[in-house]
Amino acid sequence: MKKYAYLLLLGALAACQPGGYHLTNRTAQRIGVDSMAAPADSSVARFLQPYREGLNRSMNEVLTHSTGRIEKGQPDAPLNDLLCDALLKEAQLRYGKPIDMSHLNYGGIRNNLPDGDITTGSIFEVMPFDNQLVVLTLRGDMLQQLLDHFANGDKLVVGGIRAKVHAGHAHDVTFANGRTLQPTELYTVAMSDYIADGGDNAGFLKNAVKRETLTYLIRDALLDYFRQQGKTGQPITPLSDGRISLD
Repeated sequence: MKKYAYLLLLGALAACQPGGYHLTNRTAQRIGVDSMAAPADSSVARFLQPYREGLNRSMNEVLTHSTGRIEKGQPDAPLNDLLCDALLKEAQLRYGKPIDMSHLNYGGIRNNLPDGDITTGSIFEVMPFDNQLVVLTLRGDMLQQLLDHFANGDKLVVGGIRAKVHAGHAHDVTFANGRTLQPTELYTVAMSDYIADGGDNAGFLKNAVKRETLTYLIRDALLDYFRQQGKTGQPITPLSDGRISLD
């Protein structure tokens, strides 16, 4: 009975407002939020403390060591070469067969690696994005288009090949596995899903002959590589082999 009385009351109220509700006035007030000035909530801090400690332990794990700061640069630099070589090696292990070359987006390399300890946190700073590693199969003419696209602006970051760049065009391309670049032959390229999806205006890659997602984050591939390097006991020495040169 109470249920029906409630419904009758709602009906009566609605009848009193045939036109419904409408806004008659409004006011606004700016409320400043200052995390430095706001008092800390001790209960929240206690709740988060074990998670914070666990995260710090993970991020501070030392993977390997470097004899000097490892920096990226154009058209070539030690960090460019190191990351692409690491990506190519780990991609081949995951893929289970040889891959002709690797490619990284220059702008996606967000930091340099420090002198001394290289930690998990260091790799997260270099590669903070959750980009998946994919393998594209490209015809030689499309691979040439890829090389030229990133060579235009001196941002060609690759592993497994050497090339000269002139006026935004990559030429004298040689592969570490001994292959040569031929327009009609097929080549495999390990790269991020961001570029494979057409990022950095590389929309032509959507027409690749084949695309295979390895379900492997690029960052995880780098973590695996540097962790294995640490197990060898040999530090990393920053070196650039001049694989991309301007003429």
